Amino acid sequence: MAKAPSAKARIRGLLDKLEPDVRKAFMESIDELKSNVSIRHLEEALKAGDVEKAARAINLDSTAYRALTKAVDGVFESGGDEAARKVPKVSPNNGSTALFRFDIQHPTAADDLRSNSSNLITNIVEDQRNAIREVLANGIAQGRAPRRTALDIVGRINPVTLKREGGIVGLTSPQARYVESMRQRLLSGDPKEMAKVFDMSRRDKRFDRAITKAIESGQKLEQATIDRMTMRYADRLLLLRGETIARTETMTAFNRGQMSAMQQAISEGRVSAAVVVKVWHAFIDERTRFTHRLLNKKAVGFYDKFVTARGAQLLHPGDPEGGADEIVCCRCWMETKIDFLADLD
Repeated sequence: MAKAPSAKARIRGLLDKLEPDVRKAFMESIDELKSNVSIRHLEEALKAGDVEKAARAINLDSTAYRALTKAVDGVFESGGDEAARKVPKVSPNNGSTALFRFDIQHPTAADDLRSNSSNLITNIVEDQRNAIREVLANGIAQGRAPRRTALDIVGRINPVTLKREGGIVGLTSPQARYVESMRQRLLSGDPKEMAKVFDMSRRDKRFDRAITKAIESGQKLEQATIDRMTMRYADRLLLLRGETIARTETMTAFNRGQMSAMQQAISEGRVSAAVVVKVWHAFIDERTRFTHRLLNKKAVGFYDKFVTARGAQLLHPGDPEGGADEIVCCRCWMETKIDFLADLD
């Protein structure tokens, strides 16, 4: 008989399946935003200097990220189902023989799910608005044509795929600034400024020869070439953004789901909070944060927090309260255990 996989192997395998789903959902949301944008309305908004109107022209609101919300909600439910496996049919607290199942519609779960999804999408949308404001301001300051600014925001259509590529839709505000910085360096014609592009690690290096030739000849690059360079750079940053969101939000939602399931079991009298233990598991390799390496296999009570060497306090790996330094791209996961002997003290 084949040996059943360990909890660690089972959870890691589950997370490895869920993370790509979240990344795909994010990219699909961005593709839909770009494909449905009204360039004419966006151009009119840019002419008027109206950021809110521009956001409406892109259909930039929470509903645009419905696919992402659905994917993250699925991860939350998977986390809850995993924790529910640990709740026994019969416990010292009740005589029930019924299997415990995590109910995503349970009041505490529903509130937590709604809060988690709302915060994620609200932050993404607001950051997008800030990025649009900056591109709009730069376009006005440089006397850039509204249509060109509009295309710099939503990208340009690839004649082969008929899909928009490049643009800053989906990028964080800092990433949008990097794209704008590359554009300005390439437009400058200044050899020193143009050479700085070589320090931008996610550039498409296939264009390096064209930049070198322009620097050596003292001639400016053609606008179409600059557009292609910045499009490729923006697309690579978007992939990074998708990977970051997928990894961070998968871990956060999965662990929050576990917390929610155990809270449901506690509220139903299935178990006492005193016997629920949370164990931190770090994914150990050269990229692991030292603060998380030190927490590996650390166990705390259900309502207690993990405290990192930096002093951050987290209810679980990926807890937003811990701050970006502790949660962005975190690969740690939490295991919930029930120790009935803990109630005998």
